[in-house]
Amino acid sequence: MQNIYEKFKEILENGGEREVHNFLKKHKDIIIKSFNIAWNYYICVSEFQFGNEYRADFLILSAHSGYWNAIFIELKPIDGRLYNKDGTQSKHLREAWKQIEDWEEWIRINEPTLRQEFAKILRKDKAPAIWPYPIPNYSKGYSSGAKEIADMASNVHYFYHIVIGRRNKLTEEEQKRRAVSDIQWGGPTIATYDRLLEMARRNFQNDLKIKLEDLKYLS
Repeated sequence: MQNIYEKFKEILENGGEREVHNFLKKHKDIIIKSFNIAWNYYICVSEFQFGNEYRADFLILSAHSGYWNAIFIELKPIDGRLYNKDGTQSKHLREAWKQIEDWEEWIRINEPTLRQEFAKILRKDKAPAIWPYPIPNYSKGYSSGAKEIADMASNVHYFYHIVIGRRNKLTEEEQKRRAVSDIQWGGPTIATYDRLLEMARRNFQNDLKIKLEDLKYLS
């Protein structure tokens, strides 16, 4: 039987975007460990619909002490190139940038509506509030994470990630260009599928280590 790492590697090498998405829906911990940035509370949902026309492949809602994070992840073709031979962005990458720009504009106009959708997710999961108790000049206190995230007075930070292509298809110059574009533009992080594969590998190694530790008590 293949472990999760081997299975994911095989899908990346021989499968398509839909197969990858279906695999990650079953193993959301790979998405969470690849992109989450807060650990007081977190949940990952797939195919998150917002508005009448937008859908993110994955959404992570997570909480620090002080604010919530909404992390949108968009999957693009595994064999997609990031850059053309002349150094300009590829068609797939340009489309991804445009898509996220459209998301940002929709969220800017419709954030109260979006937060209500977040609240539905947190309510179903019975998520706790970050600030359950009133704090003078800071927080009025909330009875649940759902009520907290729905209140426009609470803080929600938005992040976006594009997953496209494979690392071995990038030249050293393209790797540098990818890093610089994130810093200069201040927008979404561009990641290759190798980031997710690395997280799958680490998960497998950690699971194996735990099993080996258990064997000590059986010897």
